[in-house]
Amino acid sequence: MHAADTTSESAHRYAPWLLACAGLAFDLAAFWPGQMSFDSAYTWWQARGGATTDIVPPAFVWIWRACDLLVDGPGAVFSLHLALFWCGLALLTRALRCTPLTALAIMVTVAFVPVSLILRGHVWTDVGLLAALTFSMGTLACAHADQRRRWLLPAALALLYAALLRHNALPAMVPFVAWFAWLLLRNRDSVARVAMTTVALLIAMVGMSRAMDASADRHVPLWPSLAQWDLAAVSIATDRMVLPDFMIGPGLDVAELASAFRDWSNTPMLQSTRHGMRDPLSDYSAQELAALRSAWLDAIINEPRAWLTHRARLTRDLFGTHAADWPHELVYVDDEIIYGNNPPIARNTGALHVRLMRAAASMVATPALAAWPCLALGLAGGFLAWRRRNGFAVRIALIALLSAWLYALPLCLLAPAAELRYLGWPCVASLLAFASAAFAPHRLLAARIRPEFSLKEHP
Repeated sequence: MHAADTTSESAHRYAPWLLACAGLAFDLAAFWPGQMSFDSAYTWWQARGGATTDIVPPAFVWIWRACDLLVDGPGAVFSLHLALFWCGLALLTRALRCTPLTALAIMVTVAFVPVSLILRGHVWTDVGLLAALTFSMGTLACAHADQRRRWLLPAALALLYAALLRHNALPAMVPFVAWFAWLLLRNRDSVARVAMTTVALLIAMVGMSRAMDASADRHVPLWPSLAQWDLAAVSIATDRMVLPDFMIGPGLDVAELASAFRDWSNTPMLQSTRHGMRDPLSDYSAQELAALRSAWLDAIINEPRAWLTHRARLTRDLFGTHAADWPHELVYVDDEIIYGNNPPIARNTGALHVRLMRAAASMVATPALAAWPCLALGLAGGFLAWRRRNGFAVRIALIALLSAWLYALPLCLLAPAAELRYLGWPCVASLLAFASAAFAPHRLLAARIRPEFSLKEHP
């Protein structure tokens, strides 16, 4: 082999990892030890020994508890998520046989679009989900391209972590678990076997998630928060209080509720009424839960237009550009919130972080920090992928896009606020779809890849 060929091969082999290391170093410099909102601080408090609930999935508390053995505070969890994200990108570009230039193009597109960059600075389960699924995509792509089953073990671990990290993760998992089952079974012609294996794996993940939730000290149903907000919206639209009496303070009327209600979050109405409203995550009797559920379903059935209008406004606010007078916390939290007896965490005051946060503040009410441009790019990548639907890179793009929308669409009915982080994975997955379809080497776009695994590991 000529020296030039050897140099070229080395560049192709190591370039993704060098780029990933550079990206990881940038993120650590920009955001260490990770920005903590109230949810993050509450999770850390549980990890440090506070009473656990299943509001935050217990898996995240356990991971944080283990990470605290290495670094006390958010730093280790933050670094874990960044490492998963950047390793996933490196593995994906490796599987796509990218040149150093195309690897750079894919990584910059996925990692440095403002939505992706700003969200990665936080210690959130949403960021953990997008990191774990990015890593899953990279390992499954390597298993597919290399025809080596050894990649399936790290893929399985990452998929399990993603499934346990968010209560609503299951829809996003379906394409990845099906891909995993397809690679695991080796027989590409048995669609029924792949489907049955996929369903069995998904059921197993749900079972493990339920078992972990049961390990929490206190079970807290999350749906009352959504029911309370929907009922408040219907009450305002119909000028008739349909919230049960035990959900509102004595003397609270529709006019007062309307003055505190906002389309983009349920928090203002809980904090800004004079007569008060009940904390939707407090303890309820069985009779109260039954009454609240009945009132919620009756409102949806009897006033479908009012309910759908409310959910449509939330969908617009969630997917669209945020207004200038909305709290920037709907997009990012530049803070280290303290909860309970948590010790204080020093904030990042470096020049890079300060400049990034100034940029974020200037972009918060622009399309640069909205979900819709990322999702639009993903759809453009999907159109391109569909036209070239026989290629390996194109299949990756379509899998990412399917996962993105399976996760995003239920949020139209289930999101409790227009927080950008809820669409973190759909945005990153859409960027992955676009980058894979647009920048992957042409020979992989046109190739039909049908790996046949042998019973033995390839050398």
